[in-house]
Amino acid sequence: MGMSTLHRFLVAACTSLLALQILQAADPLRVFIRGGVKTHGPNQHDHPRFLGDWTKLLGERGIRVDGSMQFPTEAQLKASDVVIIYAADGMRIVGEERTRFENYLRRGGGLVVLHDGVVAGDQHEWAKKVQGGAWRWDGDKKTTWHEGEVGLYFVEPENPIVRGISNFDWKDEVYNRMDFAPDIDVLAVSFVDVFNIWPQIWTHQKTWEGGTTPYRAFVSLPGHEYDVFNTPHYRAILLRGIAWAGKRENIDEFCKPAELASLRYPAGGPKPAAEAVKTLQLHPEFQVTLAADENVAKKIMSLDWDPQGRLWVVETPEYPGGRDVNKNDFKAYWNWARDPKAFPVGGKQPRKPLDRISILTDTNGDGVMDRQSVFADGLELPTSLVFYKDGVIVSQAPDILWVRDTNGDGTADKVETLYTGWGTFDTHAVINNLRWGPDGWIYGAVGYTRGRVKSGDGSKDFGDIAAGIYRFRPDGSMLEQIAAGGCNTWGCEVAPDGEIVFTTATCGEPICHVVIPEKALARGQVGGLKSFLNIIEENKIYPAFAEKRQPYVQIDWVGAWTAAAGATIYDGGAWPEKWAPEDRYSFFMGEATRQLFHHEFLDPKGSTYQGRKETGRKETEFMASTDYWFRPIHSRVGPDGALYVVDFYNQIAVHNDTRGPAHGARNAAARPDRDHQFTRLWRIQHRDARPLPPYSLPAGDPAQLVKMLAHPNGWVRSTANRLLLEIQPKKVGSQLANLLKSNPSRFARIQAL
Repeated sequence: MGMSTLHRFLVAACTSLLALQILQAADPLRVFIRGGVKTHGPNQHDHPRFLGDWTKLLGERGIRVDGSMQFPTEAQLKASDVVIIYAADGMRIVGEERTRFENYLRRGGGLVVLHDGVVAGDQHEWAKKVQGGAWRWDGDKKTTWHEGEVGLYFVEPENPIVRGISNFDWKDEVYNRMDFAPDIDVLAVSFVDVFNIWPQIWTHQKTWEGGTTPYRAFVSLPGHEYDVFNTPHYRAILLRGIAWAGKRENIDEFCKPAELASLRYPAGGPKPAAEAVKTLQLHPEFQVTLAADENVAKKIMSLDWDPQGRLWVVETPEYPGGRDVNKNDFKAYWNWARDPKAFPVGGKQPRKPLDRISILTDTNGDGVMDRQSVFADGLELPTSLVFYKDGVIVSQAPDILWVRDTNGDGTADKVETLYTGWGTFDTHAVINNLRWGPDGWIYGAVGYTRGRVKSGDGSKDFGDIAAGIYRFRPDGSMLEQIAAGGCNTWGCEVAPDGEIVFTTATCGEPICHVVIPEKALARGQVGGLKSFLNIIEENKIYPAFAEKRQPYVQIDWVGAWTAAAGATIYDGGAWPEKWAPEDRYSFFMGEATRQLFHHEFLDPKGSTYQGRKETGRKETEFMASTDYWFRPIHSRVGPDGALYVVDFYNQIAVHNDTRGPAHGARNAAARPDRDHQFTRLWRIQHRDARPLPPYSLPAGDPAQLVKMLAHPNGWVRSTANRLLLEIQPKKVGSQLANLLKSNPSRFARIQAL
């Protein structure tokens, strides 16, 4: 083919494509609405109202609309691209009506079925064949329904009909135990208890017998309450479904911008941070502001600051199962069972892991992080990080990794395994909460997954490590147990004077203090004695609202601490003396299952401490929320003296559900409501916080680092300590001795040691 011929061919092809697009835009979609008589109570099953309202709405959107309270005639079907059925027993189509409807399907006509329109009476099998699922009336397999506050959970996020929509709750009705064809594409499910997860929105494509063109069926069960049709987010889904069934190229052709804008934060779903902050009930001495959200990161699980003061975060959108494939998860994600190559049972999804470590910055000075720089990606289920030399040490069971940037370009280029052998069975019981101690060791927590830990190269065996607290050398040379028997430990704090306080879940010991390390007990041959004491004032919580929905009620320790997470002693140097760690500790932790963030003073009591809630606030939490997506899991004190709270912002914070539903990958209960996108980082500062002196932490200036050991901010002191340990300077001995002898701060003197 010559160049001129090729040119003419390309011009003709482009012209034809453009003409086709113009023709489609000029040729309106033709829709027939099959209505029916009203049934049920006020504002329910109002089929005539839908016929009138949506005839007008679709017409205003450029669609040619016809409709009737009766089944369409042959002429009406020939003049339709999509038939919408919203009528009681709408799919009970028999006789001549069935004949002409099947002819309509044979030519590829589209179908949209809403709510009770799916019911087909005694024509169950035929209806199932047409729309991919049908109401069952037979015996113990009978379809059931539930009215009230229900949720929609979107399990196929890349499907264009539901792309961008978040899960939400509303007042409507769900159908359970319908009879489904195996080849439907499930877009959304619901569940009113943890044992029953059933499709509520799906699509079905097939070529009817004798036909040459496949038809498309879009089925959406919401619609018991008429109000659902007036919500902008559901209206967008329904309009997209109509466009898809009509084979329109632009799925959003009939949606208004406001409807599409409502998808990310639908009513009854996640709130934008500006609204979520209004639900936080905070101690009156403090104020809370946003530091970061899903606009700059996904599913923050842990954080720290580098010597320049930049915020680093661990992002774990893969939680809880990672890429692992367990057939029990098919109960929530129906489509996975149809694609064994993408979801091989007992194996891993063949894709790159999504977790990462990122650096977040605030470029405009408004206090909210707005720029992300990825330091390391391709991680899978990391939980924590600490800085070390040219990178970060990361807990990612079964390993503890040193993720390095050897050329200084800001991106990791080398990963070394320091330790391996940690358990991976249950991701909410793995290694977590790494902390530097003033002694040059890194401390961390582990839950009941435990570990048989070895050095990265396998040459050293450090033995069995039980649930509790451990510590290790950053060079991979040594690891040992500090406190064992800590149930499911998900919090570790090294106090400014070196004491260890940690949190545990589901065993009635939320706040624990290490009194005598395991090594000392072993050396003294003391048996039957724990290395730690539970020091909380009372094992009772005071949430901001009562939760009654079965999937979301608290389990295990109801009304008490089920999931204590994170552990922070305030040592920021900015808050008034009442909160300073001089005569006592101010201790903070989260309870993610009941949306609260807790504070206790830890008063000295002999060789240990005793927790005490603030006088006048015994039955009030430091911070609680009425937004059930609020899930505080971690906290740290920053270089600015503020307290930062990691909010995993998720519908659910239940991992191992002891009520007995099926459990899937990494022992997480099979549920459709685990969000993998949203995140919040809240900054809490005292209203009378005092400004801190500036800090400077140059790794090449040991004398300056020694000065920083006396800074009022604990993060500054510990970072200076770490940098000194890394560079091992030989000319600061006299400076350290002088600090040790003369500095009035005992915490500075401890760091000097």
